[in-house]
Amino acid sequence: MRKLGNGHSLAFFSSHEVHQQIVQLKRNVHNIEVVDLLRWVYENTIQSTWNGLHHWATQSLSFQRKLAAFQEIQWSDQEQVFTNEMMKRLARDSLEAEILDLSDMYGKRKVPAMLYDIHSARYDATAYDIAGHIRDSVLQRLRNYGGKKTRLAQLLDEEQERELEQELEEQRQSKRLPSVEPCEPILHEIVKQLCDKDSPMINLEDHPSVFQRLPFAFINTTLEQECQPKSWYANLWISTEFQRVIATENVSLNPFLRPPRWIVVYQNQQIIFVSPDEANWLFGRLSQIDSPITTLRLFLPRIKRIQSIFVNKLTLTIPPSINVSDESEIYLIPLDRLVQLLLFNGTLYFDNIEEQTMFCQCLSLCPKVRNEIEEKAFQSHKIDIDGFVHSEHRDQLHMTHARFKENPIEFVKQILKIRNNLHSTTTSHVASIIFNAFKLL
Repeated sequence: MRKLGNGHSLAFFSSHEVHQQIVQLKRNVHNIEVVDLLRWVYENTIQSTWNGLHHWATQSLSFQRKLAAFQEIQWSDQEQVFTNEMMKRLARDSLEAEILDLSDMYGKRKVPAMLYDIHSARYDATAYDIAGHIRDSVLQRLRNYGGKKTRLAQLLDEEQERELEQELEEQRQSKRLPSVEPCEPILHEIVKQLCDKDSPMINLEDHPSVFQRLPFAFINTTLEQECQPKSWYANLWISTEFQRVIATENVSLNPFLRPPRWIVVYQNQQIIFVSPDEANWLFGRLSQIDSPITTLRLFLPRIKRIQSIFVNKLTLTIPPSINVSDESEIYLIPLDRLVQLLLFNGTLYFDNIEEQTMFCQCLSLCPKVRNEIEEKAFQSHKIDIDGFVHSEHRDQLHMTHARFKENPIEFVKQILKIRNNLHSTTTSHVASIIFNAFKLL
């Protein structure tokens, strides 16, 4: 850092969890500033200190157990005889039990209590001699720094490692996925022909066993009826291999909805999501072909504010699109199509206001903050409380890119939950629109 010159800077990237913690402490949801980082460090230090108090007080009991166990030893008597019985008793009294009964660990009623009350009761319940000065010092420290915050009094530490790492989440329920049989991947010949630049353009509709419109991805999921199939652009496709994940029948495919990561832009007209196995073959083939009008592209969901989704990076297409002599052969996915792809992959953040505006128009939403015309329409009940605008009022609000005829809010909520494996925090751009009807950009 001493070698940083004038105009140089150093950036540290935080984890997604740390980012969410910083955002939750902010008074607004705009750019994160230095004061927000300091506030997070301050709050994190307080929490670490409070957790450390409990561990420290617990260790004091373990230490005094050992002191009591060694009381029989006369350290000044060089001729003291250590019998086998004495050594067994010393080991028994100084070591904690390796095996604990389940009734002791989980059978007691869990009651919230302050740290001082918890450890004061533990001291009173000990069956060995306690050093009074240590007990008084520990309890005084807990009284000074423990505050009024409470924790579960009967919450026990993990006993295997004996490192006193407290379980932060109790009774966490996790539903295990059913045991299923995966599908064997198939590489269709017609998929290979996507790379053939000398052949006539393939009509994807003529090959329904290999290519389907994008809503086909929701077959056998709870999204099948909610996705409004006719609302998606006609040039958005998936391969049937993209949809095929498991061979087991009569199982909901919600947990097995494949993450959309690889796109083939075919002849600069059709946008096709392909499976990883297909993408692997196409990657090798397209890398050897100078065909800028058919490219393989990586497509990531934007789950952090400043994050590239790669799909329109010309240097990262396969083959690269940076040395194309004819600029008309360069294809950037249009914004109206891009926002539907972002919806499909569960994106949480927008890159700019234009992206946010197109996203809202695509979903037929007019969330806050609204201009004067939009606010009058809301007061006239032309805009629902969740921001949805019915078809008869869209022309008045200049919603020229609306695609969904029915309210898509519940559909988007389910997509966010499935794609992100959780209920999205309302501090993200998309979740704020969907859950709070409020635009953050």
